[in-house]
Amino acid sequence: MMQQTDHPPASTTSNEAAWKLHPQLLADSIPVTELPTCAIRLLDDARFPWILLIPRVAGLTQWLDMPQDIAHQVLDEVHEVQQVLQQIFTPIRINFAAIGNRVDQLHIHCVARFSNDAAWPDVVWGHGRRQPYNPLDRLTRANAIAAGLKSHSRRHSSN
Repeated sequence: MMQQTDHPPASTTSNEAAWKLHPQLLADSIPVTELPTCAIRLLDDARFPWILLIPRVAGLTQWLDMPQDIAHQVLDEVHEVQQVLQQIFTPIRINFAAIGNRVDQLHIHCVARFSNDAAWPDVVWGHGRRQPYNPLDRLTRANAIAAGLKSHSRRHSSN
């Protein structure tokens, strides 16, 4: 599992160098990996396989403020995360959204959904209390997703 650092990856631009993760996102999630544009984090709620993608662009609060080339890359990364969630968990649906009403730093939610999950068929936001993972399950899930993303990236970069 990737460790959270205050330093962005070496391939970042000067804008990314000023980027910092919002304290609420830091408190509610754990790092999984880094993709070229987004930090990938697992929301600490064992009820749902729930991934956050946070574009490493300083000051970004709304999708419409994102430069178009970065928006295209973020969408590619959302698609990649969704494919890995589908492969690992085989959900019947993957919900994704960028809401930002409580945390103003732009972040995208990807949530694997099942007909027997705690909120089905309603949305997961505001439904019940978050149930943190036990440490071993949290690490196992984060590592599985990180491995899936690494494998997915390798398969698609060789095409």
